[in-house]
Amino acid sequence: MDKSITQIKIIFWSLFSIMIIMLIIAYFTIKATGPLLDWSLSQRENLKSIILILSLGGIPASYFFHSKKVKHILSEWPMQTKINQFKISFLIKIVTIEALAVLGILSFMITADNTFLYIFSLLFVAYLINRPTKNSIIEEIEANTPEETNES
Repeated sequence: MDKSITQIKIIFWSLFSIMIIMLIIAYFTIKATGPLLDWSLSQRENLKSIILILSLGGIPASYFFHSKKVKHILSEWPMQTKINQFKISFLIKIVTIEALAVLGILSFMITADNTFLYIFSLLFVAYLINRPTKNSIIEEIEANTPEETNES
């Protein structure tokens, strides 16, 4: 059980580090060279609209998917199986948020528009809110495990 929780934490913090490194690289690249592509205003606004829609739709979609998967964890399963099921849905949730954040960083590199940094910041906060701890994982599994009712 502790091994699976440790794996979840390692993956979470690895993705966190990758996002920070990419942000630093993007910032210094833009500072040194400017935008990577010279796009018109309408192209930048279209990209901004697409990234905003993806981001604002991706956050609730990742939470919805995760909560649906956790609700399907059965109470009679052993704890290790529950944690493995949780791990799969949790990783899909944080990878979805991380991928959208990376799209924000890449869009910033392409256009040098600070709006994409704000989008990244929103996604970064959503990512950090999901910081895994042993207690939070166990509480979420136990809270979403359906209780057995005796209807006699």
